[in-house]
Amino acid sequence: MKNQFKTYSYYFILLFLFWIILSQRFTLEIALIGAGAVGLIMLYSKKLLFTPEETTLYNPGKILIFVKFIFIMLIEILKSNWQVAKIVLSPSLPISPTFVKIHKTFEKDFDKVIFGNSVTLTPGTLTVDIDEEGFLVHALTTEAAEGLEDSIIEEFVRKLEAE
Repeated sequence: MKNQFKTYSYYFILLFLFWIILSQRFTLEIALIGAGAVGLIMLYSKKLLFTPEETTLYNPGKILIFVKFIFIMLIEILKSNWQVAKIVLSPSLPISPTFVKIHKTFEKDFDKVIFGNSVTLTPGTLTVDIDEEGFLVHALTTEAAEGLEDSIIEEFVRKLEAE
């Protein structure tokens, strides 16, 4: 019960802060309406919330790693965008589409989703399937496929996964 209260408290505070940011000013009326709205959202989506066993983001140290991960992802997305733009704008269109099986295992489904979606977010790669053996990824070029092995994305997901 204590763990559940902690989980709901995190989400309540996060959603309430988001409400205040969107409101652009702070009055008692806005705070009360926001608290009520957030309470209803929490009640409605109670079964959708992650438990501490499902995700590691409830640890404040992990949240800092996740914020760093977001900045690293932005850099990776920009680099991939540049590479894909060079390929598309090249008259010879030097693509070599390929499927590659990345044999990576993560304990928690949350970490698998983070890794798979991060790969998909970077232009030129698409996570097609996730199973117990790893990830099936379609890449625009063989260089992009080779770059997925031991990538910085995996490094940060492993940091999130570590206890």
